Amino acid sequence: MAITRKEKESILASLTELLKKARGVVFTEYRGMTVKQMNLVRRNLRKENVQYQVVKVTLLKKAMEALGIKTDGMKYTGPVAIAVSEEEETTPARVLKGMTKENPQLILDGGIFNSELVDATVVSRLATLPTKQQLLGQLVSVIAGPARGLVTVLFGNTRNLLNVLNAIKDKRSN
Repeated sequence: MAITRKEKESILASLTELLKKARGVVFTEYRGMTVKQMNLVRRNLRKENVQYQVVKVTLLKKAMEALGIKTDGMKYTGPVAIAVSEEEETTPARVLKGMTKENPQLILDGGIFNSELVDATVVSRLATLPTKQQLLGQLVSVIAGPARGLVTVLFGNTRNLLNVLNAIKDKRSN
């Protein structure tokens, strides 16, 4: 069933708004996947607060052009599915990359990063980055490292002094 011009304009407006808010966008090809597999992909992405939807390439290009993103490198001929995260840049790439092992038909084709069109190699590299929570944990560990070292050094001198005093006490009591 054909979509009317008014419906296309509505879809274009919502897609443009979605891409404007997006921090991470990944394009995927999904040909050959069953409905059950697509639902599993959507469910896993939804757990991470990532929207996943199939869009027409022409509408996607128009939405990207409206946001000032160059579409010269887009090579799609049919519909494409996009995964969009408003919270974290790497989440869509990380989740989809993990799902490609179970669903080889799911192909990561590229995405949008820092308002630029990127290819599949950049998306694959983004997928290997740690999550925001993991990075914050690493930062806290690095910041706490010198303080932990100082406490260890200070405690070591005190411990050595106590060992010497205990040895002197034991020698005098004998």
